[in-house]
Amino acid sequence: MSNIKYRKDIDGLRAFAVISVVLFHLEFSWVKSGFLGVDVFFVISGYLITTIIIRDLQQGIFSIKNFYLRRIRRILPALIVVTLFSSFFAWLILTPGDLMSYSKSLITALGSFSNLFFFKTLNFGYFNTDSSIIPLLHTWSLGIEEQFYIVWPIILILLFKLKLSSKKNLVIITVILTLASISFFFWKHFPKFYYIPIARGFELLFGCILAILLNNRKAVSHNKFTLNALSIASFIMMVVPCYFVVVPYPSIWTLVACLGAAMYIFSGSYQNTTPIFNRVLSFKPFVAIGVISYSLYLWHWPIIAYANYMSLTKTPVVCLVIFIVSIVLATLSYFFVEKPFRHKIKFNLTKSVLLLWITPIIIACLFALGTRHIAGFGFNSISKETQDKTSFYGVLKKDSLCYNEEGENPNFLKDSAILPDFKKCEIGRNKNDISPDVLVVGDSHAFSDTGMLNVMLKNAKLSGYVVTQSSTPLLIRKANEYENGSSVKNRDTVVVEMLKKHKFKYVVIAGNWVNHKPINILKQRLLNDIEFIESQGAVPVLMVDSPSSTIQPTCGLTRLGKILGSRCYFAKENPKFDDEEVNQLIYKIQANNKKVKVIDPTKIICDNEKCYTSIGETPLYFNQSTDYNSHLSYAGSTLIGELYLKKYDNPFLKTVTTSTETKT
Repeated sequence: MSNIKYRKDIDGLRAFAVISVVLFHLEFSWVKSGFLGVDVFFVISGYLITTIIIRDLQQGIFSIKNFYLRRIRRILPALIVVTLFSSFFAWLILTPGDLMSYSKSLITALGSFSNLFFFKTLNFGYFNTDSSIIPLLHTWSLGIEEQFYIVWPIILILLFKLKLSSKKNLVIITVILTLASISFFFWKHFPKFYYIPIARGFELLFGCILAILLNNRKAVSHNKFTLNALSIASFIMMVVPCYFVVVPYPSIWTLVACLGAAMYIFSGSYQNTTPIFNRVLSFKPFVAIGVISYSLYLWHWPIIAYANYMSLTKTPVVCLVIFIVSIVLATLSYFFVEKPFRHKIKFNLTKSVLLLWITPIIIACLFALGTRHIAGFGFNSISKETQDKTSFYGVLKKDSLCYNEEGENPNFLKDSAILPDFKKCEIGRNKNDISPDVLVVGDSHAFSDTGMLNVMLKNAKLSGYVVTQSSTPLLIRKANEYENGSSVKNRDTVVVEMLKKHKFKYVVIAGNWVNHKPINILKQRLLNDIEFIESQGAVPVLMVDSPSSTIQPTCGLTRLGKILGSRCYFAKENPKFDDEEVNQLIYKIQANNKKVKVIDPTKIICDNEKCYTSIGETPLYFNQSTDYNSHLSYAGSTLIGELYLKKYDNPFLKTVTTSTETKT
């Protein structure tokens, strides 16, 4: 198999791509969408691989056996080393449930299909595993590339055998495949498709088209001004989306970045001419980073993921340390793993598959069996009882629709106009066929309060009915504040009608209040709710929202946490979340209308200065898919309710004698 002429500027482009990815993962605010560096990598791979394959096919020397052998030597050795280190730290740091999940991703990463594993298992709802703590999540891109390496050579071989290998035919067929992939990319607005080859294939195919166009290009004169203009344009097309635009998925900006990468490669493809931006990225520091870019990509993410798992704040010093450690490990990996296996340690295809693919997968399977069947397998063990206490749903089942979640329920909009079954959504005193005394409405934060409300309602011998939904904390809005056919409008309508028909004693309203500022609009909506609830003869109960935590819920409850004496608390006044203004509003409303009840879980979670992630052996929070935890676990919520009743009166037992007039 032939080699193509080495281009320093392509290694420089690799450096741009990997630095963008690493800085984005380190959460520098000025790197808006550095993840697009992966898309740039795809363009480079498509170009280089297609150039090699077509050249060898034309010369009659292409061997698919040798092609796969070179890919194995290029990809697997460094991946194996990184997963070995990652698995040790997974065993040391992860809790049993997370270690079990890690072991599954380990098998698929080594098997070259982790992208399909994450496509199947990762959910993008609000309450799913935080992707920032999955150590091998970044291997999805390797899966995409490796699946491309399996399919694309076969397609090219068939085209050559069918006499369709003219440049014109190759371009037409590749363009058709690219357009099909782009169409799928935009047609299916579904986050999971981020991980599947058919939706990402166009990025690799951009490079393939370029390789076909440049293959056997006739010597023609070229205009240096034009090439410099292309180089500068390519710089703008890559830098702007990576660093200045918050790019959603899918987005036209992805196409812009990929086209920019292709233009960059094209502008530097003429001999004796290195355009301006290509020249910049050909400087030695960029080339050096580009040479180790594969190892750097492999190493950086597990380090960041474990730092996230241990709730390390990404201060400038921490970020610098992570970056330097990643560079050092990548350099060692390149010189002592990548280069030897590519140039010195050479096995035939059978031995390579056996030693570098099958054997690691078998070992990973044994590791996975250990996580499942050996008690206390991981060092950072935690009792099953404590692990179970991090559950969000508790006595109310996930499929009951007591909480209608947009990210989980495919019929979310339809079900927003339907009230869930009372028997499945009852808390407090069990009445079943008897009408409930208390209505609990709001968003996910209201649902996370059901543990403490269950305790209080049982104590008061009252029955509660839980009707909650994503991002729907309030009842009454003006007509122009709704989107037509919105889930919020649907839910508000059916809840209001139910309140008119059924006489509840209390109506509890809870929500993630800080998401509904400005404060004057929130104030008016709360007053509207209170006025309506009182007009229906019920007592309004406002929940103060639980403080948001950036610390892992099991902090201090694991073996490692106890050994390290982890500091599992956070400042009560956290400017990141700024909920004090809302809390003051709630208490002001109560001060002006004594009929309004207020339940404040922060009285239990926090002291004068600090708030805690656990009490005793009970984690208070549920681990959700964001960089912070703002939802109580069911066990934590229940414990808060029990402790609340020991220190304060049950708000559902107080007799109401004050006027219903509301002023503020």
